[in-house]
Amino acid sequence: MNTKSLIAWIAGFVTLMLTGFLFYEVLLKSYFAKLMENEGDCFLKEPPILPMIIAHLCFAAILLIILRNNNVNTLMGGVKSTLILVVLVFVWYDAWAFTYLPQMTLQTAAVDVTVNSICTLLSAGVMGWVLGQFK
Repeated sequence: MNTKSLIAWIAGFVTLMLTGFLFYEVLLKSYFAKLMENEGDCFLKEPPILPMIIAHLCFAAILLIILRNNNVNTLMGGVKSTLILVVLVFVWYDAWAFTYLPQMTLQTAAVDVTVNSICTLLSAGVMGWVLGQFK
């Protein structure tokens, strides 16, 4: 992995972590807190940070592979080249949630798909931009 890819990967990871925190812990905290109350013991009230870090590192690596294979070097290129895949991944994930979470609703799924897609697309955009900064 060259320096350009390493920096893009780290930038993608940081963007995923920060945007996730912004949406889930600041902007939509009350919405998700109420949702968590309804879920009972189905979810951890405070998720451990290490698995979250590992998951975001892996997702940033997947995005990097896609961006490098498509020779992306702009912010919009990062967003456009990952848009369909990102939305499909989150629809897939939330569709599965309907099979094991009786409290899952279409509204919850729509919010979750939207928020996760925004966070991930911002990350892909930042990664694309970073890749374009190195020649």
